Amino acid sequence: MEEQFLLILQHKITVKERTAFFVELEHDANKKKAFMAFEKIWIANSLAKQQISQGQKLKSFESLWKSVHPTSKLWLWQSAAAAAAILLLALLVSSLLIPDLWHSPSETLVFSAPKGNISQVSLPDGSTIWLNSSTTATITTFGSKKVEVDLQGEAYFDVPHNESREFWVKTGQYQLLDLGTKFNVKYNPEDNHLSTALFEGAIEFRKDQKVLLDDLNPGTMFTVDLATKKIELAQADANFLTAWKEGKFVFVNKTLGQITSELESWYDVSFVFHDEKMKEERFSGVIKRRTSIENLLQVLKLSTKLNYDTKSNNDGSCVINIRNN
Repeated sequence: MEEQFLLILQHKITVKERTAFFVELEHDANKKKAFMAFEKIWIANSLAKQQISQGQKLKSFESLWKSVHPTSKLWLWQSAAAAAAILLLALLVSSLLIPDLWHSPSETLVFSAPKGNISQVSLPDGSTIWLNSSTTATITTFGSKKVEVDLQGEAYFDVPHNESREFWVKTGQYQLLDLGTKFNVKYNPEDNHLSTALFEGAIEFRKDQKVLLDDLNPGTMFTVDLATKKIELAQADANFLTAWKEGKFVFVNKTLGQITSELESWYDVSFVFHDEKMKEERFSGVIKRRTSIENLLQVLKLSTKLNYDTKSNNDGSCVINIRNN
């Protein structure tokens, strides 16, 4: 009988068969009640996949319970067997057809910030994530119980404290458990680099669920060399580390190799050094990200002993050759 109910709700029968089915229900009260109970579970499952709240799920269950457990003693006395059969059917359907009915459904969305852009993502739990240029965040939510962010690139997180919800950031083999805080994460596996700066609240840093750091104070950052697994701690300057979120490049004693790597992530260009030693020259300065690459190169030229020339390829890409004066 439940197979027939399923075909009805999935609209997999003809109009003639559907009409005959509902005519039959009008003459069979027990079957009609069984179908109504089945339909309630079907609808509840559809709502669950839309991430309804626990309160709504509870109401759906209470409604189902009332339909198979009425208050009328006379009806109960006359139809105890039918009620038991309907309840058994409801339990079988909920456990076999829709096993995830009372569990939080998961939903995965992918967000990215292309070169030359900064993206902002707002989550239903009130969290906000800023994505730096050339960054991708794969966000999976498990109802209101858990959020997982798989990060490639750099992001700033503003996550409100919520004891009933876990918030995880995954960076390769490492994980961050947020405990209600503001922090910045930069993960670049190509450069064997992972860094996290804590500005407010608390976080736990783990590898394969083993806690590596859990007592960081706000204003502290750690850097991981992914090749050697070495972890170093340092002071975190929020104005410096989150300047990208405010539309600025801030270079404080950075090597030219580090600077050009960051510029490649923002501008659609690639740098070629005629002498690898030039990458080790250091530079400090603040430049707006709206600055054109031509103007920025002029600033670098005036501030260092370097020169450059540009070459545009047929595919539209641009190569910047760096050389000594």
